[in-house]
Amino acid sequence: MKNTFNPTLLFLLLVSAMAFTSCNNMNDTPPEPNLTVVTDDAEVNMAFEDLDNISLTVLSNSGLSARTTASIPAGNLCEGAIVSIDESTKKITINFGDGCTSTNGTIRKGIIKLAYTGNLLFPGAKITTTFDGYEVNGLKVEGTRTMTNKGVDQESNSISLEVKILNGKVTWPDATSATITSDQMRNLKLSTQGEYEVSITGTASGTNRSGMAYTSSVTDDLIFTKSCIESGVTIPNSGIIAFQFNDIEVTVDYGNGTCDKMATIFYPTGSKEVTLD
Repeated sequence: MKNTFNPTLLFLLLVSAMAFTSCNNMNDTPPEPNLTVVTDDAEVNMAFEDLDNISLTVLSNSGLSARTTASIPAGNLCEGAIVSIDESTKKITINFGDGCTSTNGTIRKGIIKLAYTGNLLFPGAKITTTFDGYEVNGLKVEGTRTMTNKGVDQESNSISLEVKILNGKVTWPDATSATITSDQMRNLKLSTQGEYEVSITGTASGTNRSGMAYTSSVTDDLIFTKSCIESGVTIPNSGIIAFQFNDIEVTVDYGNGTCDKMATIFYPTGSKEVTLD
């Protein structure tokens, strides 16, 4: 039997194959990278960020003068928290005991230790924070955090603070943990109504709960406010952080100043809105 070559049939087969491949490619969704570095980092920073409000509350109420205990409004920390001051050694201990809940729902337990060189309002003053079994909302916090006054601007009523975290570690209830080392500059602007606003720049590095290494840098100042933190929202009101891991860059945009727990993550193949809680 003689085979007859049919060019028309061949052409139709090729067109059909190309169309099928094209449709498959159109339906393919670009892969989303592993974004747990971002979400884990957010939880780590929320745990450490909570310390600023605690420290500033205790310092503003203690006066650091001729006192052995400080009377802190219960809502600012939580009912039953005991603040002890040892002026001879310049140390403050905040003991949350076996656990207590603040009015905004934050649960804390264990001890925070503050060692100070002087009143934080004066240039050169330093506060070093360490922990003894301290947990916030179930996250165990370890490491050393130092806050140093680098200058005061009386016109704007603001303080420049250098904040460093060394050997930072946060452990979840399931025993997984993340590490962090960071170097930041914070501009703390005070108001006569007791409110404050913090603007943050700086860099960090560490590992997430699965051991993935990362670095990060603030590309647009992170903004926090006292009222928002005390409402239970301990992520920035606005600002952008850029993360580098697994040879890619991912940015996190915290929005335009709204006090909420929302952020948008941008990655090479797309973006997504997340709730960081």
